[in-house]
Amino acid sequence: MALTSETGAPALLNFFELDDDADAVVTSHELSVTRSKLGDLLDLLPAGLLIHQEMGIVFANQEAARILGLGGDALIGRHFLDFVEDADTEAQRAAFLRCLKGRELVRSQDGVILAVDGRRTSAQVSMSPLPWDGLPVIYVLINDVTALKESEERLRQLSITDPLTGVFNRRHFFDVAEQELARARRYGRAISLLALDIDHFKRINDTHGHAVGDEALRLFADACRGILRSNDLLGRMGGEEFAILLPETDMAGARMVAERIRSRTAELAVASGTGDVSITVSIGVSSCRSGERSVDAMLSCADEALYLAKAAGRNRVIAAADALAL
Repeated sequence: MALTSETGAPALLNFFELDDDADAVVTSHELSVTRSKLGDLLDLLPAGLLIHQEMGIVFANQEAARILGLGGDALIGRHFLDFVEDADTEAQRAAFLRCLKGRELVRSQDGVILAVDGRRTSAQVSMSPLPWDGLPVIYVLINDVTALKESEERLRQLSITDPLTGVFNRRHFFDVAEQELARARRYGRAISLLALDIDHFKRINDTHGHAVGDEALRLFADACRGILRSNDLLGRMGGEEFAILLPETDMAGARMVAERIRSRTAELAVASGTGDVSITVSIGVSSCRSGERSVDAMLSCADEALYLAKAAGRNRVIAAADALAL
């Protein structure tokens, strides 16, 4: 049963009950005007509002129409769940369905609204079944929180990344690396770590300026990202020092990755006022199976190999096993 006024428009709130008595003080026309004004008022809401019966939508304000990508009239008869992307989870879908059948409230559920044009809106959805002139209806309130979610994501990225190079900062690198090491320990998998240091970086800064030094760091980080897999971790430890964690990678595989990075870095050219500046990198490698070591211990071992790579002339890779033989 649709909620409609005597003119056929969706009813909003039935503030007045008309009797068949001739002395009724509120006319049908006056009631229609009141409903129209109330619809205009609901269009001023900053949140989307749907009025829903079990079988479909009977009213949508302008904000709901914007979020769902259809005019208010075109939404009549459509079902709210058609616009909820995957209903996010089965539990959420079940909660929405129970509410649409008038059985429970839904308070501020996060979800993604999928408009008819494919646009996705991050939203908080609240639903409340309420009696309306003796008819079972559900109020669906949709708050567009896309800007808020984007702002939160930007803040999260700032908290975990190095602002210059865009790679993980030291704290987040260690947090995620410890999780990967625990996983390697649990499943008895190999895992390796690289310690990397751009050679003569202070000389680059002193000779060509910090802007050139910053560009060298950015180019180096981009070169590493172009070589690494999606599940490898790249972090800036500070200054010109970086670290890379390589899950599911033994010593031989780690050395191959390190050599590719070393070779690619030697091809980089950083523009400066006096011509292109070449850079090189020294790399130390450590590896373990089953996660016997901590991330600190692995990095310390790789740092020792890195120190030997620099002492041996820089622009080279030395693995911890090689270091023991020296």
